[in-house]
Amino acid sequence: MKKPAFYRSIPYRYFILDLTSAPYPQVNGDEWSIHNMTMNDYDLFICLEGAALFTMDETEYLLQPGRALLVPPGRLINARKTSEEPVRMLAQHFMFYIFNRSDFFSLIRYSPLVELPDWGFLSGIYSEIARICGRVREEWSPLDTSPLFRVLLNAFIEEAYLEEDFREERMSSLVLTMIQTIEEEYRDPDLLEKLIAESSYGYSHTVNTFKEYTGRSLKSFIIERRLEASKGVLLKGGSLRESAEAAGYSDEFYYSRIFKKYTGIPPREFRKRI
Repeated sequence: MKKPAFYRSIPYRYFILDLTSAPYPQVNGDEWSIHNMTMNDYDLFICLEGAALFTMDETEYLLQPGRALLVPPGRLINARKTSEEPVRMLAQHFMFYIFNRSDFFSLIRYSPLVELPDWGFLSGIYSEIARICGRVREEWSPLDTSPLFRVLLNAFIEEAYLEEDFREERMSSLVLTMIQTIEEEYRDPDLLEKLIAESSYGYSHTVNTFKEYTGRSLKSFIIERRLEASKGVLLKGGSLRESAEAAGYSDEFYYSRIFKKYTGIPPREFRKRI
């Protein structure tokens, strides 16, 4: 069974998307081109109509409708229009971090050019971003379009991802590998001890590195993952016992104390407020 991509084990709140400039919906004619340009951040190009040929580090990429091309920082690019009709596309400069520590794309191998799935839906997202940019103009704020762009970025990542690559990030390798194990085995009552035993470092270095990277203690991170599972059961109308078992707790009273400590209310009260 193929192991799921590591980023699927990371809670959504730990991903940081920084739109470094306003989205740039554009319609380019024959005069349009890019000559020997480098970016200070990532730039995702998404094509709606027409076609353009990009050259990045001497490799050519044909951007056509329904395709997206990611240009990383510092890469030399050239581009020219190749279609008879104008090229209609969106360009978005951004940075994308995990735990505000690691550049997400530095941790994976990926295909720079992909065909986006469900293009009918995603082209609607593109159109909505263009509409918002036309309405707010100079008063644009990242809050205006970040949620919409995140949908496009997620679709790109799902198609572009090939494999994880932590070789140049030893801290990332340690922490993200541990998070993958937590996702798979959070119900294990001995998980904390197991993670420490599997680490190449001692106890203090392992737990300190985890907290430095994530901002959360290793023990708290495990407990919070357990409680997420239990909340899912409560949201579906499950019993207290079922929610405790989903989190890996055999003692309902101990589970209730942990739940209240981390959420501020006992699980029964949580269920009543749903």
